[in-house]
Amino acid sequence: MWFNRGMKIDTDDLDEIVYGTALLASGGGGDPYIGKLILQQAIEQYGPARLLDPSRISDRALVVVVGAVGASTVFLERFPSLDALICAVALIERSAGRKIDALVAAEAGGLNALLPIALGLRLNLPVIDADGMGRAFPEGQMMTYGIYGGAASPMAIVDDHLNLTVVGCDDNRKTEELSRSIVAQMGNSAMGACYPMKGKFFKSACVRNTISLSKEIGGVALTARQAKHNANDALIEFFANRAKDPRCAATLFTGKITDVMSDIGGGFLRGAVKMESNAGDENCEIEFRNENLIARVNGDIAALVPDIITVLEHDTGAPITVENLRFGQRVTVFAIEAPPLLKTPKALEVIGPRAFGYDHDYQPLNALHVRAA
Repeated sequence: MWFNRGMKIDTDDLDEIVYGTALLASGGGGDPYIGKLILQQAIEQYGPARLLDPSRISDRALVVVVGAVGASTVFLERFPSLDALICAVALIERSAGRKIDALVAAEAGGLNALLPIALGLRLNLPVIDADGMGRAFPEGQMMTYGIYGGAASPMAIVDDHLNLTVVGCDDNRKTEELSRSIVAQMGNSAMGACYPMKGKFFKSACVRNTISLSKEIGGVALTARQAKHNANDALIEFFANRAKDPRCAATLFTGKITDVMSDIGGGFLRGAVKMESNAGDENCEIEFRNENLIARVNGDIAALVPDIITVLEHDTGAPITVENLRFGQRVTVFAIEAPPLLKTPKALEVIGPRAFGYDHDYQPLNALHVRAA
């Protein structure tokens, strides 16, 4: 059976996975430490989790995306509800007229990378080692499942009081807009199930093995710190030397936060964070919408979406989500090139800089970093 195969996750693995999902989240995805508490409780109750490699999914299997929907700041006060997620799954099964065969994450980052694993333990359902973003993005149509032809609807939305609705639209952007307005009425906090899809399509559209990648990232960073080595340098080397999907990674800036501007509007946490170097002779600004989208150093673009931009606590190396950015924090800005599935012309139409209102074409981190160097 599925739970006798695949990558095992026990409580001893959680620190590494949490670090990795937080780094990949680009500042969003919801606080991964909340996800850790939920997943830890599930493992203690049901035993270790195992993730299924995407290649093992049957072409005829019904795969469904599950996760939290809303503004990340709200989830700091109102913990996600697995009961609400169970209800959302049941609504999708009722719509499909059959049982779901496997669960998968919407995004590789933060809370939403961990919730499906806890839900899988609760429901005794397989959870696939993959996601639809390879990082985190603020909108549902920005998943690779939608970019490459999948339908987000029907989408089930359930709040923590088990108020529920099912959204059905003929366009993924419409599904996102309508569901976002509903979630706003639910207090910007709800659970969702969407993108019901057959295994054959799923395997062609998912970003593979992102949860196991998170564990590797966490292992590299935490091992380096324990040995009192530079974790960022270790991660740069790790990404450059991967046998599959090698990527550029770079440290962009080190300094302290001098200003944080944020506001919740339309169901998103929008804003910017400003930093200056310890000597005061350099500056950095990052703009975000749930996730970090663009970083400028001394006014020049240093990294931009869909590449991953993460702010790290300087002394501990812990990634900081956008809702936890504070004046005076000493930080390092770290960036990672996006996976290949996010950099095609088709993908960049949906998740490139212009899709977020920037008057810039995508420039890979490698090109920007080499030019800056």
